[in-house]
Amino acid sequence: MPSQPRNRVGEIYGRLTVVRASGRRTKSGNAFWWCRCSCGREREVPGDKLSKNTARKKPVITACLVCSRELQVEGVCAKNDREERQRRDNAERQREALKGQVPDSWLRLPLTDAHARELGQVLFFRGSCCLRGHLAPYRINGGCLACAGQKPSAHTTLRPNNTSSAERRS
Repeated sequence: MPSQPRNRVGEIYGRLTVVRASGRRTKSGNAFWWCRCSCGREREVPGDKLSKNTARKKPVITACLVCSRELQVEGVCAKNDREERQRRDNAERQREALKGQVPDSWLRLPLTDAHARELGQVLFFRGSCCLRGHLAPYRINGGCLACAGQKPSAHTTLRPNNTSSAERRS
């Protein structure tokens, strides 16, 4: 017979407060506990998933199913916002280095596709070359305008003039 579990009633783990013990056990013998979330919902949680150790490698449960989904969505949104900020900062730096080398109209375009969508525009200019080496604005649905043949690439103006082999020999 498994040992008596330690009494966790009243302990708080994230948004969950342990309310009472459950009669169930996991395959490994850990007791289940009924926990009440801060939103009022109850959830049955195995004792080995309740921990205050945030550096723990084993997964922990800190909220009811509904609240945990909300927390997951919030985390993804925060990550996407950080990454978008980094993309905009990189585009700003790249465009700063291209001032005077590309048309000013390109430098007035939004920085990224998300920025263009926010402003209700179709084109954006990052200041970086596409996979084919063109330096030109992009459409938000993807695609370099130089690859599509709609705008000339500024990349040819940035390359140093190739001297012929006859000029190099003399």
